[in-house]
Amino acid sequence: MITVIGIFENLELADEASSYLIANNFESENIDIHTHADEPETDRIGNFFSHFFENEKEATHYASLGRNGSIVTIHAASTREAQEAVDVFNQYGAIEVDASATDTRSLVIDQIVAQDMRLK
Repeated sequence: MITVIGIFENLELADEASSYLIANNFESENIDIHTHADEPETDRIGNFFSHFFENEKEATHYASLGRNGSIVTIHAASTREAQEAVDVFNQYGAIEVDASATDTRSLVIDQIVAQDMRLK
């Protein structure tokens, strides 16, 4: 499995992206949505991003974005499916995750896909 992560400013956009993927042959059990409201006392979001990034500064950056929005996680069965999820996330307004970028749409999510492939 390849994990693809999209961070959205609001839950409505996350829900729309998820609904589109389900309507286009993604299995609902392979899609997770998390909001900062889901994390009352523990730092599961911080721990989640620490799993993907050895660099603590990067993990902290992604976690802070995730805590302020909604996170959609796709467990893709193939590279093609992972790229399709990335494209859908971008189409539905996933935020830019690169701290130095000024664009609000995310193309950097591809880096997370590549990171997960190296973990296998």
